[in-house]
Amino acid sequence: MKKIFFLVLCLLPFTTSAMASTVTVTDQVGRRVTIPQPVKRVVTTFLPATVFALCVGLEDTLVAATSKDMSLSIYKALVHKKDVPLLVGSRSSGLNLETIISLHPDLVIMYGQKDGVRLANRLTALGIPTIVISPETMADMQETLQLIGRASGRDEQSTWVVAAMTHIQSILTERLAGLARPEVYYTINPLLRTSSGNMLQDEIIELAGGHNVSHDTRGFFISITREQLIAWNPEAILCSDRLTDKGMARLQSPQFSSLAAVKNEQVFRFPRDTYWDFPSPLSMAGVLWLAHRLHPEAFVGIDVQAEIDAYYDIVFGEGFSAGHPHVVGRGSR
Repeated sequence: MKKIFFLVLCLLPFTTSAMASTVTVTDQVGRRVTIPQPVKRVVTTFLPATVFALCVGLEDTLVAATSKDMSLSIYKALVHKKDVPLLVGSRSSGLNLETIISLHPDLVIMYGQKDGVRLANRLTALGIPTIVISPETMADMQETLQLIGRASGRDEQSTWVVAAMTHIQSILTERLAGLARPEVYYTINPLLRTSSGNMLQDEIIELAGGHNVSHDTRGFFISITREQLIAWNPEAILCSDRLTDKGMARLQSPQFSSLAAVKNEQVFRFPRDTYWDFPSPLSMAGVLWLAHRLHPEAFVGIDVQAEIDAYYDIVFGEGFSAGHPHVVGRGSR
């Protein structure tokens, strides 16, 4: 009996180590996935997944991403020029599963729309741990951060980012309490294309102290008529950085000159390449930026750009904002 007890004690550290060598998570569509640790090879399959991976410090583990990721300013800033990740297609054009499989990734991050769940199940069945994310709201984003942090062994970093998001939210709650909410129209591209009340942009406007004129619509991006925009008569117009200069110029044409936002010069465009109106933790910086423009009187005594810089430095490391002014909204229109 003593020998058996001694043997159990000797094996206990190894047993504990073996137990700790895997992590089991429940992803955002309810799938339970077990991921061996440590995670050293990561594949992302759409833009939000890549940004989330970068936010939890996985840039050095990224072995493949999508063809669209290369256009992201944050991707260019963080992903090293050497050992550039392979391209695996995109959600719209189709993913190259053969390439993903050949890379032997420790973790694949898949999207929740279209055939994402089916592809995730297929990869998992082949022994490739794959999680599905669906970051449609700010609350979803915090869950996404915690999910990826847990799955990749970067819990501490994901906790820091969630705390930084919460800090900005607390500033907004305090500063915007009791203020009237201006009616805001959001446009992506072309000018008469906007987001529905189901989309993240609706929440961005709400958190920034405005009211989305298309709040009661449903679906994805929707097209409207010129007459509808005039009927809404928004007090402010929020333009994506993807809206073309031609689209911006159209707002100054006679057909839209009667809009309150145009007459009162309350037309704002997100700084180029920030992707602040995009489902990722970076959008929290966009909320603060927008709130400052909708309610400048509420931010007297606060250096909003300094708060945005500090946010990026928490997410991506001390000194990041100084080294990449364009990415954080400085040095661009």
